[in-house]
Amino acid sequence: MEWQPDEQGLQQVLQLLKDSQSPDTATQRAVQEKLEQLNQFPDFNNYLIFVLTSLKSEDEPTRSLSGLILKNNVKAHYQNFPPAVADFIKRECLNNIGDPSPLIRATIGQSEPGHSAVLCL
Repeated sequence: MEWQPDEQGLQQVLQLLKDSQSPDTATQRAVQEKLEQLNQFPDFNNYLIFVLTSLKSEDEPTRSLSGLILKNNVKAHYQNFPPAVADFIKRECLNNIGDPSPLIRATIGQSEPGHSAVLCL
């Protein structure tokens, strides 16, 4: 059975993504602390890839931000991801590399100088 987000958890992640776009320093600090807490749960990465690839109703900057946070998590914590999480991320990336949005395509296929890996691992 394919992973599906819990609605309450999804709403919390979406609110966090919206809050992270605030110019307020205190809000930014609170978001950073919450991200550090959520990174303790591998399932959090499933929510991020779900927002990036499946929530077409969300605005593109929010979807892209989700992908950028996920990319940072992959770089920092991939070795700790359960196989099911890594597989879900790979599958969702590959299934959505042709997203109609240039911003989302760029986020999914983004690599850094000196690194050949894209978000799809």
